[in-house]
Amino acid sequence: MNDAPRVRLYWLIAAAAAIAAFAHAWSLRWSCDDAFISFRYAQHLVDGHGLRFNLDPSEPPVEGYTNFLWTVWLALGMALGFCGDLIEDWSFFWGSFFHAGTVLVVAWLVRRYGRPGNLVPIAACVYAATHHAASLAPAGLETALFVLLGVAMLAIAIGPRSLRSDFALGLLGTLAAMTRPDGAIFCASAGLVVLFDACRVGRVRSCAAFALPFVVGFLPYLIFRHAYYGYWVPNTFFAKSGSDPYLGQGLAYVWEFAKAYRWVFYLVAVAWLACWRMRRPAFLTLLFVLPYLLFVAWVGGDFMFGRFVLPILPMVLLGLDFAVRTWQQSALLAAVAVTCVLNPELPAWLDDYKGPVSDNRRISVAEMPNFDGVTLIAANRAIGAYLLPVFSGLDVRLGISGGHANLAYRAAVPVAIEVAAGLTDAYIAHLPLPPRGKVGHERPWPLYPEYLERRGMNFMLELSYHTGGLVDAARDIIFPAKPVPLPAKIVVYDRTLMRALKLRDKDIQFVDFEQALDDYIKLLPQKNKADVAKDFAGFRRFYFDHNDDAERRFAIEAFLAH
Repeated sequence: MNDAPRVRLYWLIAAAAAIAAFAHAWSLRWSCDDAFISFRYAQHLVDGHGLRFNLDPSEPPVEGYTNFLWTVWLALGMALGFCGDLIEDWSFFWGSFFHAGTVLVVAWLVRRYGRPGNLVPIAACVYAATHHAASLAPAGLETALFVLLGVAMLAIAIGPRSLRSDFALGLLGTLAAMTRPDGAIFCASAGLVVLFDACRVGRVRSCAAFALPFVVGFLPYLIFRHAYYGYWVPNTFFAKSGSDPYLGQGLAYVWEFAKAYRWVFYLVAVAWLACWRMRRPAFLTLLFVLPYLLFVAWVGGDFMFGRFVLPILPMVLLGLDFAVRTWQQSALLAAVAVTCVLNPELPAWLDDYKGPVSDNRRISVAEMPNFDGVTLIAANRAIGAYLLPVFSGLDVRLGISGGHANLAYRAAVPVAIEVAAGLTDAYIAHLPLPPRGKVGHERPWPLYPEYLERRGMNFMLELSYHTGGLVDAARDIIFPAKPVPLPAKIVVYDRTLMRALKLRDKDIQFVDFEQALDDYIKLLPQKNKADVAKDFAGFRRFYFDHNDDAERRFAIEAFLAH
């Protein structure tokens, strides 16, 4: 086959793989819990409040996101009119788009630096067919963008050095580090490549060209971060205990992913052994992959299956292309590798093959017996649409955990406190680390109930909340959203707020604690002081410390004083 037709066929296959990758990702679109944290920051930025999660003027801003560039990109979408639920579609599109872009960059890298016999872009096709790459791309997070930037950096690093390529490498590194802090690892790897090549040919200007984007772009961003938030690293670094190694969990995380796709990795291992003479591509790929893999193992991975492995997956797959020598070999190897990647053996704890979590899956009978068949995304959107007018203009403070971040965004409450790790709360994030558990979920609310009361939290969406004592019987509240009502727990009973909510919707179900206190006070003569003293301690934390109700307080204190 002549070279020109072969090149056209190669790019036709690459384009088809990219289109298939976009379509596959789009079909699996869903919004991760943490995506709504970025959505909320972006919305507040567009509304003129700055990059802050909460609007409490007494609370300094907290950097509860790890994806600055992505959050700004979301804000751009909102400024263009993609507000409310539409921001999800904006994030779905760009996640799928960047995922398809990675496929094309991998194909370009192989075509430029691989063997001339390649007819099929094997790594590009395999990555396009990898289910978890597709399912994590349109999840509302920066994953696909970060993968694209990392692969593009490797593509430029492998090629010949020039001032233009060194500047481009530095620019991509700056964007990667501003997209996610671990992008600094790729920057360091790229910097070593530039430094080595510059020393080898005696061209110091290469280092200057590489460093220029960092000086112009990243350093001002870093100074802004410290000036605005008070720290050099995001709050999530402390919340997820980035300074504390979790090697055992991290190795298990990497191993689980490798085991799920092990037949592909067997092929990749053999392929890299077969192409060991391609020293520069092999060495530079290792230079990008190994430090990042060590980082993933050190921090313990991520709570979403395979997400932290994806940035290096296309790089590892390049060995499949570098190993083949003829178009017949490339076609055969591509067919075998794609077949393998389409049949992963997922760990037993992953109960949903079609994504880490899917907003489009239907609520099961076990989860909500009376609402079987409603999709999670439909339920969340309906609850958010209900809460927004009910809470509008009120100083509502929510406790959120896990998927509840979407309700903090949709309901637009002034204050929301993340109570699984303290992602958006500096006090919680800096608490001493308890025994390690699920990554990023290791500082739950039982460690700091008094803090939540001091912050005046009204409602906790984590239904396990309790403090013991008589007041626990009065904590339940149900917001009658349709078709799925929202249960919650009352942390602090603000009588002004509760009266306002009842006026806005008389069907909201909760115990009228003022009436309950009146009934309790009537029965005081029948009670002993020890029990009343214990009950009163709970009443103060739940009600009296947050409401000016001298008459009822005096009635109980007078009983205890006699």
